[in-house]
Amino acid sequence: MKRMLLVSALVGAILVPTALAADPVPADYKNAAKYCKAVREAKRVDAFQTQYGTNKNKKNAYGKCVSATAKANAGKREDSEEQNAATAACKKQQSENATKFAQDFKNFGQCVKTEKAKS
Repeated sequence: MKRMLLVSALVGAILVPTALAADPVPADYKNAAKYCKAVREAKRVDAFQTQYGTNKNKKNAYGKCVSATAKANAGKREDSEEQNAATAACKKQQSENATKFAQDFKNFGQCVKTEKAKS
């Protein structure tokens, strides 16, 4: 019985921290390079190279990770800027002529969607 408890405790000590460790999230890091370093540490080098590496020996994994993450972040920033511009245009339209705004759009979200499509 004692042996069974000891084995269970050892298995639990090994599995619980592994199960609780989650993959890093890009938003938690200042830039793409720091995010990729955290992913490489979390996944270990072999798994990281398998996931991101594209050449024969997978040694380009870190650069590919940084590049892909930076591109994704840039796309999100552009979407956010478009959203802000469309929202500002709709607020302006609504404040200038609320009656016309209500006739043209069902709601504020429809106006923002229309403005984003224009740009």
